[in-house]
Formats: sequence, structure tokens, C-alpha cells
Amino acid sequence: MKRYLFIGLIVIAMAIGWFLSLDPFRHQPPEPTVTIEDRDVKVSIGTYDWSGMFRGETADAKAEAIDLVKGDPSTLAKPEDRLTIRFEKGPTPKSVTIVLWSVEDKKEIKTYKKTGQITVPSTPGRYVYQITADWKEGDGDFAFPIEVK
Repeated sequence: MKRYLFIGLIVIAMAIGWFLSLDPFRHQPPEPTVTIEDRDVKVSIGTYDWSGMFRGETADAKAEAIDLVKGDPSTLAKPEDRLTIRFEKGPTPKSVTIVLWSVEDKKEIKTYKKTGQITVPSTPGRYVYQITADWKEGDGDFAFPIEVK
């Protein structure tokens, strides 16, 4: 009898854990999926503000996009490779802005309003893409470095 009670409690605990992992209980924005020519790119999360059903969270990265990914390895790209940014998990963002930064000059090069396919710069160098997305639940900043060779 105790054995069945123990197994039942384990099953209930697993069900509760699974239920709490669903989107209404999320406490940070969904991260984008980024690829360059079908190769996955590591994305870092920066500042965000998110309100879930039972809990919310605010995080201040206290760093600009270039500084946020300063120690991260850059993803290598060839001039004019295709970059794709998608939000596949969680709610669809109301708006997305992508800013391309030059690491060398620490200057903004270009701003994109669509997340479809973007062409990486043709000039060799180190760059950082900053993604800012807004949802009804909040907003989030993400960044990733690339090196065009």
C-alpha cells in the first residue's frame, strides 16, 4: 500500500512540474532561434521585463549589446551569408527590432524591423546583433556576436 502511495505522489509531483513549465508560468521572455546559413547561433539574454500568470520578473543586464556579449565567441560568417531570426517558442512578439552594431567603432550600422532573412555585412569584421522584442507580457533584449571573414 505504501508503495502505491509513494508512486502516486511521484506521478503527481511530475505532473505539477510539467504544468508549471507551461507558458502561462514563464517568468522571462522566450529566446529567439538564430541561424546563419542553417548553423545555430548562441544568443545571450540582456535586460527584460516579463509578467507571467502567477509571477513576473525584471532583470537589468546593465550592459549595452556589445558589452553583453564581450566574452562570448563570435559565430563565423562569410560575407552576405543569410541570417534568420525566429521566435518559435512561446507567444509571438508584437514587434521586433534588430540593430547591427560594429564592435570596432561601437556604432550602430543598420536597423531592421523584420525578422525574416537578413544578409550579414559584406565587409569583414566583428559585429553584434541586438534584438529587442515586445509582447503583451513584457519585453526583452537579446544579443549575439558574429565575425565576417
